[in-house]
Amino acid sequence: MKNMGDGRRKARVEKEVQEVVSGFIIRQLRHDLPGVVTVTRVQMPADFRHAQIFVTYFAPANDVKGAPDTDDKKEVDAAEVLQSWAGDIQDEIAHIMKMRYCPKLTFYNDETTEKILKIEKLISEISKDPTIKARLDEEDID
Repeated sequence: MKNMGDGRRKARVEKEVQEVVSGFIIRQLRHDLPGVVTVTRVQMPADFRHAQIFVTYFAPANDVKGAPDTDDKKEVDAAEVLQSWAGDIQDEIAHIMKMRYCPKLTFYNDETTEKILKIEKLISEISKDPTIKARLDEEDID
């Protein structure tokens, strides 16, 4: 019966870590990561010594009129930039959360959003195809 509340505590700690990391990104990394950075989820083991942090990044569009369109646009890897700041983010977590152990942070690009957008695009294309649409209309889908 010792571990009764661990699931709720784990979820609370993961959410708090997510909020602290998000706040740090907003305050400190605006210039390193221009655009929208979203901390989509945090996964931690029960001992809270490690944290896997998944992020999505949407770069701003360079729609400046008259600007030359260059092919050598620099692609920003948000997880790589955040990993380089991991020590500072860990210090922030340790300062705010007052935990026995400060988790070691590892950042990953969350590809779930990209997969969802690809699936929606495929569904959109399929629904526009008249032969597939006719076949779907003939079948009784309940």
